[in-house]
Amino acid sequence: CMSSQFLKLAILILLACWFAQPAEGYRGKRRRPVSRPASLDVVPDAEVDARVADEVVKASRILEDLTTSNVLASPYLVSAFYYHDGFLNDFPVDRSSAAPERRIIGQIGNLLTPETKARFVRLLHEIWSQSDAPGPSRYAVPVAYRAVSGRRSHRYAIDLFALEGSPVTAVSRGVVVLADKDWSPENLFSTTSRKGGNCVIVFDPDRDRFYRYCHLSYVKASCGDMVASGERLGDVGHSGLNASQAGHGRHLHFETNQYSDGQVRALNYQQLRTMLRGWRLSSSR
Repeated sequence: CMSSQFLKLAILILLACWFAQPAEGYRGKRRRPVSRPASLDVVPDAEVDARVADEVVKASRILEDLTTSNVLASPYLVSAFYYHDGFLNDFPVDRSSAAPERRIIGQIGNLLTPETKARFVRLLHEIWSQSDAPGPSRYAVPVAYRAVSGRRSHRYAIDLFALEGSPVTAVSRGVVVLADKDWSPENLFSTTSRKGGNCVIVFDPDRDRFYRYCHLSYVKASCGDMVASGERLGDVGHSGLNASQAGHGRHLHFETNQYSDGQVRALNYQQLRTMLRGWRLSSSR
């Protein structure tokens, strides 16, 4: 009788251990709740239309006489130069319910030519050459990340998961050409990208590259700053329409666009992964 009771107890213990282990594993692998991307559409509004038109006119006037003193004066113009060729080709820039910041950038983009883009980059080199170049030409990881998004998330970007508040640093020395720091979900014009939220774009004069850092909670850098590789630009946050939703955030959205001969092309996910590995190896030496 005693041996039978002991056997039953041993079986119960084994069953408890068997079912407990998968439960722990399941909790560890459970996916975060992911909500659908927020819509960028807005309610048509005459004031919004007027603001869109004003920003496009402002940018077009700058383009009439582009110089080192005004090349960074319009963040929408900078964004139009930054985005890779064809990015907004199919965007309905004249539809009143479309995202207003993209309408602005799309309309400005239609004014740009390869010659204008070449002039933009030449002026950035002039600004750089007239400054005291901060630090050597070296590269560093943009944030101390714990995981990297899969390629299904983005074709031309990468999400680097890190604790919110983690410092975001410049991967190279360069010129800060855009520093959006006042994102608000209620203000359609608080930043140049409602999806990206608080963003910083740095131009790397050594490689003719643009690096874009998004969803920041705090932005330390300002437009026109000269930064060194590894210099703090801001902190990881969850600003931007998508990152501010439940199940999102806690990551740095990072992308790189390459300028060459009047054209701007985006580096794809695999190229970004390769660059990150190289930067990690070089910084660990």
